Amino acid sequence: LHLSGAVEACCFAGNKFICYVRGTPHLTYFDLANDMKQTKINLNQQQGAASGGFSDHVSFAILDLRPYNDKYLAAATDTSRNIVLDLESGKILRNLYGHSNDGFSQPKVCWSNSGQYLLGNTQDEAVICVWDIASQQIVKRLEGHSAPPRDMVCGNTMDVLVTTAYDKSTRLWF
Repeated sequence: LHLSGAVEACCFAGNKFICYVRGTPHLTYFDLANDMKQTKINLNQQQGAASGGFSDHVSFAILDLRPYNDKYLAAATDTSRNIVLDLESGKILRNLYGHSNDGFSQPKVCWSNSGQYLLGNTQDEAVICVWDIASQQIVKRLEGHSAPPRDMVCGNTMDVLVTTAYDKSTRLWF
């Protein structure tokens, strides 16, 4: 594959390879079952008139992508915004706010086993934020690191979260 710029985030979901290229307003889906057919999902098109006709304007970079059950896709951005999309259509379903990330951060997200919650880090606090997807609200802050978390992974078959942080520790949360 040859893309127009640096890939900042990518993942597999079902029979798709999905990536975000820095400086673009879209996600690129490659269909693994259909000769790598390429589809671009423009995230600005969904803003309608609010985008003011600037469909190529880039206001954020996606730095982490995590699918859930081949139905949803979570995207962590560098603008203190996490996005939940319908995996198939690319339609934005939820915008999650309440944390802090910028162009120098390493935003990460992961899904709870049930899919009811999205977990994410924040660059200026040593916590993991837990959003309830339905209400779009932070319902809990997991404290335990002494420096901001830099990566996380949730268990696929049980509710366990593993986080690593700049304090050189790894924590398991049950």
